[in-house]
Amino acid sequence: MRTLIIAVLLALPLFGCSSPTEQRRAHLPKELRNQEGHQDEPRQPYYYGLIEEYRGVLAEDPHNRAAIIALANAYYDSGNWRQAIQYYERALALDPHDPDILTDLGTSYRNSGNSDRAFQYYQQALHQNPDHLNARYNLGIVYAYDRKDFTGAIREWEYLLRVAPTFPHAAKMRETIASFKKKLAGRGAS
Repeated sequence: MRTLIIAVLLALPLFGCSSPTEQRRAHLPKELRNQEGHQDEPRQPYYYGLIEEYRGVLAEDPHNRAAIIALANAYYDSGNWRQAIQYYERALALDPHDPDILTDLGTSYRNSGNSDRAFQYYQQALHQNPDHLNARYNLGIVYAYDRKDFTGAIREWEYLLRVAPTFPHAAKMRETIASFKKKLAGRGAS
């Protein structure tokens, strides 16, 4: 019975109705939220049970990649960046070429205050898959808000919007691109 429960728990993040990994990485960062329309998402309560189950699976099988990723995702979704980083790095040790893991690891680093590491992981993800939308989106975030490189952000987001015009938050990205272009034009006029 325990094996069946563990199998179901491990399958949930992999075969859910919608992709929680895609939804997680596509969230609008605080810099792009407006006052009225976007609220911080609740960070708790159901992750504790998942975390304990995945930890139990890993106690029995420490190299279970699916459980490592699921545990990293649960820590990520609960806002525990330090633990998310630890488990994403474990997953990367098993497969250093997974652009989803590289992107989530990058976002965990950015959310913990290390945008330079985030930048490196987003670039690695794009090296593995140049059309990885969430890596490109998040790389634009780092360019714009951490490096103040508006040209870099515009380049990343315009590319993303060309290949995925209905990407989540596309309207806000277009609005932000226009505002960055105005700032850049103003700099050139001085």
